[in-house]
Amino acid sequence: MTTNQSVQLFVRLVQEKDSELKAAANTLLRDLAGDDPATKKSSAEKALRVATDLRTILSRSDVPGWLNDTINYISQFTAGNWRAKDFITNFVNIKAQLDLHRWQFDHVAEAAFDFDSIFEHYKKGSRLPELFDEIIRLLEEIEASGEVDSVSMLRALAKVIATIRKCKDGSYFSLNSAWEFLLSFLNNYMWGELSKLPVLGTALEALSKTIKEADEEMFKVHKAVQDEMVRTVTAEVKALSNKSAFPFVEYNRSGHLLPTSNPRQLPDLTV
Repeated sequence: MTTNQSVQLFVRLVQEKDSELKAAANTLLRDLAGDDPATKKSSAEKALRVATDLRTILSRSDVPGWLNDTINYISQFTAGNWRAKDFITNFVNIKAQLDLHRWQFDHVAEAAFDFDSIFEHYKKGSRLPELFDEIIRLLEEIEASGEVDSVSMLRALAKVIATIRKCKDGSYFSLNSAWEFLLSFLNNYMWGELSKLPVLGTALEALSKTIKEADEEMFKVHKAVQDEMVRTVTAEVKALSNKSAFPFVEYNRSGHLLPTSNPRQLPDLTV
């Protein structure tokens, strides 16, 4: 095993999550043998959360099959697709693999902290995917309306749509850059021009509403990712237990980097 401190930190984190999952699985099996449906559901939800957290910090190549099966099986139960008896029947073998598994990471590259997986986990649990799809739909509706007679505006709309479509499923940096690009386009060009066309009022109102909802979701995701990173690091590196000593990148409610001497704000999307 490498002596690299970052790798050792990662391995200890995996072992900690593994211990939490073993304990949660034991509790779940015990509670499933009881008669209280609320307790069964609560235990299943906790085990699912712990298993998902463990998978989040692993690179895809390091995720064992039994961990994916654990998440899938518990999801079937919590969704109401399986009865407790069905779940236990399928889970017994997986539980044995969980108990016997020993984590080994022989290469530094394999033990790297997967930041994008953390982001992907929280993005999937948010409304961002559906909101970005709605933004694309509304921009395409405006583009195809026949009311925009400016060639430069149409070209700019096409560029924005293509950029959002390409970046919305990308990395943390990619999505944030697309968001910055969209806000800059709205604030500095599109809104002032298209708001002069009364016939687009309904589409612009819908776009304004969706942009504001996406703004809230962007902030929530940024905050969740930040909290997870701080929690993970400070739990392992005691010298950083004071969060002020861990200068994580900060964002304002519009997803813009902080601190900055003049943080930009959301454009005035008043129709």
